[in-house]
Amino acid sequence: MKLNLKRAFVPLLTVAMLGATSLSSMAQELQKISVRLAWIAGGVDVPMFVAASKGYFRDAGLDVEIVDGNGSTGTIQAIGSGDFQIGIAGLGALAQAQQAAGADTIIAVAGLLQKDPTSIIALETSGIKEPKDIEGKRLGIDAGGFEDSMMTAFAEAAGVDLDKVEIIMIGGGGDRVALLKGDVDFVSGWANPDGDKIALQAPINPPIVFADYGVNVLGSSVIVRKDWLAEHGDAVKGFLAALQKGKEETVAHPDEALAIFMEARPDSSEEGIKSEMTVMPKYEHTANSEGKAYGWVAEEDVATTISLLEKYSAMKPGLTPVSIYDGSYLPPTE
Repeated sequence: MKLNLKRAFVPLLTVAMLGATSLSSMAQELQKISVRLAWIAGGVDVPMFVAASKGYFRDAGLDVEIVDGNGSTGTIQAIGSGDFQIGIAGLGALAQAQQAAGADTIIAVAGLLQKDPTSIIALETSGIKEPKDIEGKRLGIDAGGFEDSMMTAFAEAAGVDLDKVEIIMIGGGGDRVALLKGDVDFVSGWANPDGDKIALQAPINPPIVFADYGVNVLGSSVIVRKDWLAEHGDAVKGFLAALQKGKEETVAHPDEALAIFMEARPDSSEEGIKSEMTVMPKYEHTANSEGKAYGWVAEEDVATTISLLEKYSAMKPGLTPVSIYDGSYLPPTE
C-alpha cells in the first residue's frame, strides 16, 4: 500500500508543481502598467475598474494598477517624467503644457470626455436662464481656474458684453460657497457634477453649457509618452481595447459596474458615483464623433481645441492635430 501511495503521490505532486510553474509564468508574462487618473476616481473612470475586475486587461497581457490623481497638470507631469506609463488628462491642458514647456513628448490616443461640461451655473433666484441674462450680474471666479480662460470665448459666441459683468475674484476654490451665500450671482464650472453638487444645497437653473455655443475644449483623454508608445504600441492597443470592453459592460450592467467600483474605492460616495455614471455619458461625444466608438476623436474637434486655446488662452501657435492626438491605436471601427 505504501508503494502505491508513493507512486500516486509523485504524479500528483508533479502536476501541482507544473501548475504552479505555469501560473508563475503567466504572471511574469503580464506587462505591468501604472495608470494615473486626472482626479480622484469617479463615475467617468468606472469602465477602467470594470475592465480590471473582469480580466479584460489581463486578457490583453496587462497587469494594470489604477492610481488617483490631483489634476490634469499633475498627471501630465507624472507621464512626462516616466513615473506612470498611461495617464488620464484634459487634451486642452495637454496642449497648453506642451506649448508652455516647449517640448513635444506626450500624445493623446483616445478621448473619454469630448464635450466640455464647462458652463454658467446660477441659482433659480438669479434670473439667469440664457447667456444675455448674465449682463449686469456678478461672476464669481476661482482665481486661476481653467474655465475662466474660455469665458471670453463664450461671451463672444453668445453675444454677451462682458464689460457689463462684474467679475469677483475668489481664492481657495470658494466661488461655489460664494454662490450659495448670495455673494455672487453665477459661477463657471462643470454642469455635471459641479452643478449637481450645488443643486443638492439650493435649486439651480439648467446650466448654460459653453460647448452648446461652439466653445468646446476637449477634456479627459488617454495620454502616453511618445517614446514609450513607440516601444509599447501593442500594450496601448490592448489597453484601449480592454477599456472599450469595460465601457460596454458598464453600459450593459450598470449596477454590477457600480458594485465593482465601490469595492475598489469603498470610501467613495455611492450615490455620487451612480449620478456621475448616469449624466457624464452625454459628454463622451461631440456632434463630430457621435455614433463612433468610445474614445474615438474627430480631427476637427482637436483643431477647434487648439484654435480656441491659441486665441483665448494665450497659447503660442504651432500645434497641429496630429502632433497632439493619434487615434490609430484604438480598435478599428466598423
